Amino acid sequence: MTDPRPVLHIASAIIRRDDEIVMIRQAAPDEEPFWSVPSGRVEDGELVTEGLAREVLEETGLRVVEPGRLAFVLQIDSRRAEQLYGGRGPGNGYLATVWTFEVDSWNGDLEPRDPDGFVVDASFMSSPDAITHLQKLEWQSVTVGYLRGEIEMGSLHLQRWHEDGSVEIFA
Repeated sequence: MTDPRPVLHIASAIIRRDDEIVMIRQAAPDEEPFWSVPSGRVEDGELVTEGLAREVLEETGLRVVEPGRLAFVLQIDSRRAEQLYGGRGPGNGYLATVWTFEVDSWNGDLEPRDPDGFVVDASFMSSPDAITHLQKLEWQSVTVGYLRGEIEMGSLHLQRWHEDGSVEIFA
């Protein structure tokens, strides 16, 4: 029996300028805006680094020249009764693999041009302020640990999110 839940590949970027990190403010319709690092779904036929460059350009206006090093990989097996935006999936969770890169080289000016209209702002933010915003998002817990220096570069993290709200951590 095949799993009916959507399988997503997400590319995520940590873009630094001195002690600042690029953050985006986004929200789907009827959602409260929140700050996060640039990220998005890797489309069919794209390599992860191609999806990374496209998403960063759309969400920030910055061009990724060199994707850089793999900061970490996070795989989330969500078994919560939630449906992805736009009615994608049957509403009983998803399996997502998030590839987060330390972008080594980029150019351009911050100017979001998200074709979906979700990203409403992009800004360089101090690391402490970025961490404060990211702590509010359950799916950014590994990013917070990484930015604090608690998580090793290139590491793998596996989580299972259960319907009761608990999170099982495997690695």
